[in-house]
Parts: sequence; C-alpha cells; structure tokens
Amino acid sequence: MTMEYKLLAADMDGTALDDNKNLGERTVKAMERAIASGKTVLFSTGRSISLVKPYIDMVHGMRYAVTASGASVLDLETGEKLLYKTIDPETVKYIIAQASGRYVMPVMFIDSKSYSSRWCVDSCADFGFSAYEPIYRECMNIVDDVFAMYMENPEPVEKFNLFFANDYEAAEVLEKLRELPVTFTCATDTSLEINASGVSKAEGLKTLCARLGIEPNECIAVGDSENDEPMLKLAGLSAATANGTDKVKAMADIIATDCNNDPVAQIIDEYLLA
Repeated sequence: MTMEYKLLAADMDGTALDDNKNLGERTVKAMERAIASGKTVLFSTGRSISLVKPYIDMVHGMRYAVTASGASVLDLETGEKLLYKTIDPETVKYIIAQASGRYVMPVMFIDSKSYSSRWCVDSCADFGFSAYEPIYRECMNIVDDVFAMYMENPEPVEKFNLFFANDYEAAEVLEKLRELPVTFTCATDTSLEINASGVSKAEGLKTLCARLGIEPNECIAVGDSENDEPMLKLAGLSAATANGTDKVKAMADIIATDCNNDPVAQIIDEYLLA
C-alpha cells in the first residue's frame, strides 16, 4: 500500500531556491496545489523569518515555518511561536569575544529579526555571499557594528552565524567554542551556525507534527546539507537534491533534481500528491 504523506518540509538555500536565491514559478505552483489539496507545506530553513517572509508571501496559503535551523517554529496566521529556543546572553558575549578582531561576517537572529554590520553586507563577496546581498539589503537590519550593538543591549539570540573568509580562522574559533552548551552546524569549512543546545530542524518538525496531529512518518523532508540531516532522518520519506552533500545524498531515500530545476516541485508531484 502506498503511503499517504500529509506534510512536506523543504529547506530553502540549495533546495527550494536556485543558485540565484529565486523561488521558481513551478515550485510555487506545486506548493499551492498541495496546500489547496489539504497538505501542509512549509519551509524549514536556517534563515530567520525576516529573511524568509518574502518567499512565504509568494506561496498562497502557507501557514507554518521552521526557521533559524529549528530554533523557532511559527504559526504565520496567528503569529504564535510554537517553539522558541535561544542562546543566553552570557554565551553570546563569549562567542563575540572569540570572534572579535577576526575577518568574519556575523549574522545574529534576535526576536525574529536578522542583524549584521554594514561593512559585512558591503563585503558579501569576500565571504562567498554575493547571491545573498540583495535579500540582506532588503530584509536585514544593517547596523554600524553588530557586536557593539549587542554588547550595549544583550538579549537572547535565536541563532548566531559566523562566516569567515578562510577555513583556518573558522577552525580556530570552533575549537574555542566547543565546550559551550550550544549546537553547531558547519555548513561549509568557513562557516559556523550556532544555536541553543538541542536545536535542530528535526525538533522543529516534531513540534509542528505534534500540533497538527501528524506522525513524522507521514512527512516528507527535502534538503541538501548538514543542518538538514536530522530532519531527513526523522521524516518518513527523505529527499536530497542532486547538488547536496555526499552524506546527505547517501542517507536520503530519493535523489531529486538539482536546486536549479525545481526539486521541491518534483517531490510534491511525484510523492506528496501522487
């Protein structure tokens, strides 16, 4: 008997979005067809909601989102936070102390908003982030010095990203932070994505499933990189994009097309709506 799936959770960067950070028309239409048929379709992303909302607004009827790598699960209709886990200010201050003085682009998610320093956004290309610059300029809170801003008004942080220009500085900082009560995701050799202990996209998806009365084995997850792995392990059906990491592709049930050819639309048509 063919499994009837009720929910699809799609990563964004490297999965639902193409290399230019566009959400394809075919993907939008497939998502809307699935939602209209009674399925739950959502983005499960490392981004903050402020950097996701322009894409959510493109998909009529999308109600839920897992953001900040699972630190925040949102009901977009009511504004309720179904899950919200943060890094405490003292830990954030320690991270800042270890990163200060290095050539690093910090991005901090605080109360569903994203923050970075002006010089960092101006230098996106140095960190391999040229494709992100337009959305950063449109949706990010750009300040003179994000570290100074935080030290003046410390508060809990949903997620703390550190993007380095070289791998040896990333490795040095990671070594200094290893004993902290946090969760690390290293999407590349030059990046550190830091959340509160226990945070993952899988925990976010579990929270949403409990709210909706859906079992994890009734879910499809689609992703491409390290922070997608827990979600892919949890879901009843896991799909990796062809551009995904070797590890993600090895663990997935299905290999979809690459991110430039609407892999999420493919999985919706072939499995969610089959």
